Amino acid sequence: MSFEFVTVEHQLEIVDRNSTTFRSEHKYRIRAKEPSRFFIRQYFWTGDGVEKEPVPEVVTGVDDWGFPNQRIHGPLLCEETSRILIVDLGRTVEAGEEEFVHFRHKMKDLNRKFERRLSVKPTTKVLDNIVLRLIIPDLDELVVRYRSFTRDTKKVVASSALKATQSENGRLTFEKTIFNPNEKNLGHKLEWGHGKR
Repeated sequence: MSFEFVTVEHQLEIVDRNSTTFRSEHKYRIRAKEPSRFFIRQYFWTGDGVEKEPVPEVVTGVDDWGFPNQRIHGPLLCEETSRILIVDLGRTVEAGEEEFVHFRHKMKDLNRKFERRLSVKPTTKVLDNIVLRLIIPDLDELVVRYRSFTRDTKKVVASSALKATQSENGRLTFEKTIFNPNEKNLGHKLEWGHGKR
């Protein structure tokens, strides 16, 4: 991999009470380990039921000619729940240099197959911090938990219930920041449901 992750921020918003419409944003501060123009992002989507899945949007500035500085290069590659995107950063990022990449997604889950979790891929190593944020309708007996787990066995080693950090218009925001996330070689996720979990 040509880049290492300095900071990562994942935000998932569940738009409706039936959990069929989702919006998410993903922000990466990356540092080149070797000169590279292309950033590869892999993620997972467990939802189902739409004929054509929308391609994520890259949020970026424009150059002097009005063209985006960064753009998706090629199609969205899909295999089962795995997704791969290749982003042309618009320039070669030299070794040691940092770049910021920001994605927005709009997704549908019409067959109710979405697995209720927001996680960082276990193999993703992040140097500084990870932010996981969930925005969800205020549902009865909603419980949101942060869990850390071992990368190899997926065994949960720590679990704690989160309190909403803000509430407005019938929507709750839950957020967890993990500092030095690779200190103990753990993965991190938010999970949610009704009642005790």
